[in-house]
Amino acid sequence: MTDQDLIQALRLTITELSTKLADELTTKQLLAIQLAESQEANQALSAQIAELEALLEGATQPQTGGKTDD
Repeated sequence: MTDQDLIQALRLTITELSTKLADELTTKQLLAIQLAESQEANQALSAQIAELEALLEGATQPQTGGKTDD
């Protein structure tokens, strides 16, 4: 192999690695966005669960009125 062949091979390798790095960074950014969206949805669902549990607890507790048996 001549020096020119080595230089060309190294340039191709650098180009391939640069492209792969750009793809990986893009994928990482997309996954970070998806994770943030999932966490937001999870928080909203957790809030809804807490609200529904509070409503259920209030609906299933026995009523205590002001009426007493003397």
